[in-house]
Parts: sequence; C-alpha cells; structure tokens
Amino acid sequence: MRQLKFLIILVLIASAFIYLQNHFNFLNITVTDNEPQKEEKLEQKSDRKDYVEIYTDEGENLTVNVELAKTETERRLGLSNRKYLGSYDGMWFMFEEDVSNSFWMKDCLIPLDIIFVDSSGFIVDIKDNNEPCTEKYCPSISPSSPYRNVLEVNANFASNHGIKVGHSIKTYFTEAD
Repeated sequence: MRQLKFLIILVLIASAFIYLQNHFNFLNITVTDNEPQKEEKLEQKSDRKDYVEIYTDEGENLTVNVELAKTETERRLGLSNRKYLGSYDGMWFMFEEDVSNSFWMKDCLIPLDIIFVDSSGFIVDIKDNNEPCTEKYCPSISPSSPYRNVLEVNANFASNHGIKVGHSIKTYFTEAD
C-alpha cells in the first residue's frame, strides 16, 4: 500500500512539474528531435514575439530572439544581473539617432558579444567576448563607427557563426513603434 501511495504522489508531482514547465517555461527546458535545422527555425519563428535575422556571407541566416531596450532606463539596465542567456537569445538596443556612446558591463554576470548596427541594418563593429566588470575595473567598450542599434548576445556568438562587419540584420518586432 505504501508503494502505491508513493507512486501516486510521484505521478502527481511529475504531472505538476510538466504542467508548470509547459505553461510557464520556468526552467527554459526544450525537447528537440533530430529534424533538419531549417524546419526547426521556421517553427521557432512562429512562437517568437521580437527577433532579428542576421545574414552572413555564406547565405546563412541566423534568428535571434531579442528583448527590446528602447528607453534610457531599459538601455542602462541592459542584461545586468542575468545569470543565463539562451543560445539564440539577446537584447536589441534602440536609439533614436546615430550615436557613438560606449557600452560597459556593469552588473553583468555573463560575458557578451556586442554587435553595433547602423541605421541601414549593417554591422559596423563587433566587440567580442566582453567580460563582466570586476569590483575594481569596468572598461568602456567603444565602437569604431557611429551606430543606431546594438545587439548583445552570448560571448563568441559572432565568431562561432561567422558573423562579420558588413553583414546585415533585419528586425521583426511585434510593436508598431
């Protein structure tokens, strides 16, 4: 009888966990099969709210889910205090006009690539593998050219995917503004 009670409790706990994971994705766990990657990307796009596509020389396009940082407060906060960033997730910083402002990694917990993009959607600079600030040292990360937008992704994302200066990025946002 005890074994049956234990089994029922275990099934209830597992069911509750699966329900919570499916509805709230609180552990960011996904189950994938071995279907071709292009079909997987198309399927993922339909679930996305805001994303960008990066077009490389090899004819490959990479899709990155993005959170938008449109206001000064959102841009200042950026990816601070994040312990994890998904493999194809990032933050898209939006400015009203071309700027040359430096970035920094204050309160950032993970290393990042910072990709600077002009108003036409072309990559003008990439600062790769930027380490979080230490207690005593927090360098400024300055682009070589003015930019309108910035994409922050996990460190080494650009080099791992062959992303270079001159490649283009197209945005897909749900908000009209």
